Amino acid sequence: MSAALKQQFLESKDSFGYGYNNTIDTIRQEQYPQLKDAIYLDHAGATLPSQHHLQRFTADLTTNLYANPHSKSPSSQATSARVESARQKVLEHFKASIHGEWDVIFTANATAGIKLVGDAFPWTRRSKSSATSGATAGTNAGAVSKLKILREAHTSLVGLRGLALDEEGGSIDVETMTPQGLEQLLATSSAKDRRTSTTSHHPSPPLSPSSSAVHLVQENEKDTTTYNLYAYPAQCNFSGRRFPLSWTKRIKDTLNTTTSKNLVLLDAASYVMTSELDLSDLQSSPDFVVISFYKMFGFPTGLGAVIVKTELADKLRKRYFGGGTVSAIASDESWQVYRPSLHGRYEDGTLNYLDIVALDMAFENIRTIYGSYSNISPHVTALHRMLYRAMKTLRHYNDAPLCDIYVESDINIDNGMESRLVGNPEMYGPILNFNLKRSNGKWIGYGDVERLASMKNIHVRTGGFCNPGSMQRWLDLSADEVKKNLEAGHVCWDDTDILNGKPTGSIRVSLGAMSTVDDIVQFIAFLEEYFLDASDPDAIVPSQDLIGELDEIESSSTQVPVHVDSVVIYPIKSCRGYKIPRGKAWPIAPHGLLYDREWMLVDEVTGAAMTQKRYPRMCMIQAEILLEQNLMVIKHDQVEEGKDKAGENGGVAKIPEIMDSNIESTKNKLYISLDEMPTAATETSTRVCGDCTTVVHYTAPEINEWFSRFLGKPCRLARQPIASQNPLHSSASSPTPDIDRAVSTSSPSSRFVKSHLNAPAGAPILLTNESPFLLIADKSVEQVRDWVDEQDEGQGAVRRLANLSDDLHKRQRHEFTSDSFRANFVTKGQEVAFEEDHWTRIQIGDQVFDILGPCRRCHMVTIDQMTAMKNSDVFLALSKNRKGAGGQIFFGMHMLHRPDLSVAPFAVKVGDMIRTRRHATS
Repeated sequence: MSAALKQQFLESKDSFGYGYNNTIDTIRQEQYPQLKDAIYLDHAGATLPSQHHLQRFTADLTTNLYANPHSKSPSSQATSARVESARQKVLEHFKASIHGEWDVIFTANATAGIKLVGDAFPWTRRSKSSATSGATAGTNAGAVSKLKILREAHTSLVGLRGLALDEEGGSIDVETMTPQGLEQLLATSSAKDRRTSTTSHHPSPPLSPSSSAVHLVQENEKDTTTYNLYAYPAQCNFSGRRFPLSWTKRIKDTLNTTTSKNLVLLDAASYVMTSELDLSDLQSSPDFVVISFYKMFGFPTGLGAVIVKTELADKLRKRYFGGGTVSAIASDESWQVYRPSLHGRYEDGTLNYLDIVALDMAFENIRTIYGSYSNISPHVTALHRMLYRAMKTLRHYNDAPLCDIYVESDINIDNGMESRLVGNPEMYGPILNFNLKRSNGKWIGYGDVERLASMKNIHVRTGGFCNPGSMQRWLDLSADEVKKNLEAGHVCWDDTDILNGKPTGSIRVSLGAMSTVDDIVQFIAFLEEYFLDASDPDAIVPSQDLIGELDEIESSSTQVPVHVDSVVIYPIKSCRGYKIPRGKAWPIAPHGLLYDREWMLVDEVTGAAMTQKRYPRMCMIQAEILLEQNLMVIKHDQVEEGKDKAGENGGVAKIPEIMDSNIESTKNKLYISLDEMPTAATETSTRVCGDCTTVVHYTAPEINEWFSRFLGKPCRLARQPIASQNPLHSSASSPTPDIDRAVSTSSPSSRFVKSHLNAPAGAPILLTNESPFLLIADKSVEQVRDWVDEQDEGQGAVRRLANLSDDLHKRQRHEFTSDSFRANFVTKGQEVAFEEDHWTRIQIGDQVFDILGPCRRCHMVTIDQMTAMKNSDVFLALSKNRKGAGGQIFFGMHMLHRPDLSVAPFAVKVGDMIRTRRHATS
């Protein structure tokens, strides 16, 4: 479908408004070079700065002298002039600059603007002492301010409810409202108590310089009016749903009385990302509008604003004051006089004046590139409509939809209206939020989607998007379920994307001014290639019987056959495993699965191989093998304090082009070519599980420093010197994978299968402990879990919090899964636990393996492979129930591939059926 998508769009009437008169490709190339080879779909998180804007800003700073504006020096006055110029341009952009009815208060961001409104709002509180008697603080006895927040609000708006209790304990009434609830309230409320004119709509005169803080409080106390606040977003940052800007006038016309007035706070940060907001009609406009400029321009990033009606100047309450906000102040008594203007009174401290200089340029920059800000909306609307329709068309082989898109569907509207909601800029902005489902209806974890998208250099955002109301609504999560998820160890920024059969978050794609039709086409192609099922992925595909056990399979045909549930490789010894994607055949090499345990970390001082038993944090390092790109991508889980995982440290990173250098790195990732083999000059001997083996070391500082920094231990990355070439790159003349070539060449091994196992002499292994392959059964894992629960008297020790720290942000639980046993194959479908103990030969798909014997277990099973935390319960349960006569603890079975009995090409995949033989024959 994706191949013809672009042409269909460009030739249809749906493309009307797209492309800025066919200049978008030129704009993209000249102004946004950072987008080369990238698909950026997170404009609701932050849009991107243009090259022209950044160059002009740099030139301006290196030409002009700007200084702290709180002075009369020439450089300070130059700064003040640019600040006031930017302030005026903000008012002009929002059409709020006619007669001084509005003022702009610069803040650090939209969130800071919301907090400023909450702090300064004239709340009438229920005092703590009179809460039971019904008396109310203030002169209007019995009245209490109400705070009403729309369910679809960003957390920054929801945070206003934290002001429901102040430091003295006085409270206000707080309510979360649905859009339908608000509409019903406005439709049914009586207007008989409304005054003819509920608000005076003219600018207030500036406060006299003699006005003191005490005087302001006294004036406020004379006002017997109770003020309520309605807070809602113009556009939901989760789903893109837009809410009526007409609500402001309706709220006031319907709900205002002679003693109670309602003010409206509009969170416009997401809305103005691509649309203009018109505040020219004062009576129908909100009282407070918060915006964030990086969502509009990409730069500056540390600047937001509150656009506020000046008529509210004598209603707002100034408490804290910082430098620059007072006209006069006494140090030895509580007396100060604030600046007369609203912005002068509330812009505490020194402004972020250099970012304001950048803002001053931003409006002209947009006009230079796009002609007008108004041209952006039709451009993104056309793309939004195209994206939505294309995603709705994606269906699995059984006609089940791939995308569960979170878009309103009202059963009372006319047939076909749902499809017109998206693409109608009055109803939806350029955001789509969704989750993916397999053809069998099971959820695909949003974390898996984001990780794979990152590998393809597609930038999306996942999680809850700081919008708890929308998340709970669309994911069908109750407050109790959210609380239980926290008790289970899930926090907003972790990788737990599905709990109790429900997603804990979702995927969001959002479009911006510089988005193109090619972005959409490539994203749809990505979904088609990696997530669309062309056939039943859970079907057990019959294979020819290679071990003479056909009767056994047929006799159990009424049950689900035993099959492979996971295929896992561990490219770097003792680091986290990489699960082979479902449906992907993975080559088998003479030493094991291709690229399994071919690398290791070596202690810089001793030269010994490093293992998880001594350095548990190694399990937080994962190497993913991208055969098509001929790359190994190495990353770790650590996120810096205060950083969102979807942001700087945990977000997507561009896969670099590997040209002269076969090594690239980013802050949290390394990219190493699979063809890159360190030179023989770095060859040394090291000991691995008692064996002396030869390895070659990487000498690039960026590699060894990356590992050393994360582990806190000087170390080097080393590789086993074998010729296990990537089958997709082994022949320049062959366009198709040649798996046979991958397994046909290898240098002599220096390590062999351990002698206590039933294997022929000279069977090679790489850096594995005992054998080339390890198999475990999910039924056996369940049995061990039951043993652990029993020894803990049913309390489920493996599911309790393993870290007793009071810091909830750092709490983790030891989640016992099959990952703890670090197997290559996890099987599913056995009727009883430890049935694998009796197997002597098995067939996986068309590949035959001999069972060599059980795996001896050590304390490494106590390490949680996701958190690096230790819990001894698993090892204790195994020691009681799986101990051999010699005292060894056993779990899982070692295997050896039999190419002489198998069918080429030698490869395995998830879903392969398993045949078993209990008594081997010659």
